[in-house]
Amino acid sequence: MVYSFPFLLFVTILLFAYYFLFKKYQWLVLLVGSIAFYLYVDWRYSAFLVVTTVMTYFGAIKMEQLADFQKAKIKENKENWTKEEKKAFKAKVSQKKILLLSIIAAIAFGMLMVFKCKKFFAFDWLILPLGMSFYTFQSIGYLIDVYRGTVKAERNFFHYLLFVSYFPQIIQGPINRFSKLHNQFFQRHDFDFEQIRSGFWLFLWGLFKKLVIADRLAIFVSKVTEFTDAPPGSIVIIAVFLFNIELYADFSGGIDMVRGISEMFGICLEENFKRPFFATTIGDYWHRWHMSLSNWIRDYVFFPLALTKTYANFSSKLSKKNKHLGKTVPAGIVSVITFLLIGIWHEVSFAYIAYGLWHGFIMACAQIFEPFFGYLNKCFSLNRDSYSMKLFGRARTWILISIGEMFTITGSFTGFLRLFNQIIHDFEWYRVITDIESYDLSYKDFFVVGIGVIIWYIVSVRQENGMRIREHIAAQPWLFRYVLTAGVIMVTLILGIYGSSYNAADFIYGGF
Repeated sequence: MVYSFPFLLFVTILLFAYYFLFKKYQWLVLLVGSIAFYLYVDWRYSAFLVVTTVMTYFGAIKMEQLADFQKAKIKENKENWTKEEKKAFKAKVSQKKILLLSIIAAIAFGMLMVFKCKKFFAFDWLILPLGMSFYTFQSIGYLIDVYRGTVKAERNFFHYLLFVSYFPQIIQGPINRFSKLHNQFFQRHDFDFEQIRSGFWLFLWGLFKKLVIADRLAIFVSKVTEFTDAPPGSIVIIAVFLFNIELYADFSGGIDMVRGISEMFGICLEENFKRPFFATTIGDYWHRWHMSLSNWIRDYVFFPLALTKTYANFSSKLSKKNKHLGKTVPAGIVSVITFLLIGIWHEVSFAYIAYGLWHGFIMACAQIFEPFFGYLNKCFSLNRDSYSMKLFGRARTWILISIGEMFTITGSFTGFLRLFNQIIHDFEWYRVITDIESYDLSYKDFFVVGIGVIIWYIVSVRQENGMRIREHIAAQPWLFRYVLTAGVIMVTLILGIYGSSYNAADFIYGGF
């Protein structure tokens, strides 16, 4: 657990060693700490991390050698080769690089899929190794960047191992890029109290969201969606909407904690959220939600598919019949494919395949029917930039997202049908008032969640308007800063869901 006492003690010791004992070898402190952390969590699965690291490390070097060999050979035979011979040689080298990339990616993703497909093969006893989805995507992204020539292959194996195994990010992301992390690891980082304090504030904010909001809502949501009862449809709808808040508080809270810890070491990780529930469309939502995964899929799947000859030919043929459809239908198909992959990234099961297809379908429909929506706006004189339309867009997006979450909230097709059946045939709206406390959460707990969400919303509005909250707090008098910090700590300790009698919920995305 990121907020367990042993982990916080580990981070404290590592910070002391990083800034005071081994200042000349800071990257080595991070590497040793990362390896120790991974082995401590579960040494049995470390082989998968090693295999992925070794494959992508040597694969990247080999691809760069092939690229250098191609340049040297072309330069050597500049006067001797015809244009066709030069083209044929380039194609031959490119085939070797693609084959190498394909083999390594197939092995890396194959290992990952063994764990992702465990439900299909009745391997429920398998436990997904810590961070496997994140370090697999991160390593393959690095390999593709080397293949494209956008980054140079790292020749120091231990430097590269740090990139793959860096302990804050491996817990639950974000999926980082080699070009953005590499230089940060090997710069000199002097002890800076303000930087430590800022990182601690971010960690504390994430802890508040996780313990006070997410873990409290998890009690209610899990009770409603378990199979021991048939809750009324009105309660189911409340649970689905609250699950969105729980999921966001859990995932963004965890990301804030690991980003805060990383910032204490002077390492800035990728931003993973940008207030997604301010989104007015599904497309806008995915530009704000799990941004590191969305950007990875965009750069390494969507654009490569959209640039294929098959895509271009299909688009061209369709454009002859209808220019708009020629542009949007192929893009819609690629959107469905990419969102299907996002669903599979979470888990190979009906729940997440349906989740991915739902989002892909909505994205495709939004693109294809854009002229119709534009026509409606014109007919009814609707201003998309008005506050009311933005509010409508946010509500519509929340509803569409909630429908998608209904596929995943129980994790099974039968569970989805059960909840859907309750909404259609047994709504009973009045039971929201009479029965809601029977699902293990009292009115006092809902009041705590409500206050927590209001505070969170106010902070989000300020951030959406451009305010840098931590910088703003840092500019306040010292008394205000320390009272605020102490207050958040006390509120989290008093109102947080934890303790010897309660098994705190694991991070939801830690299981992906």
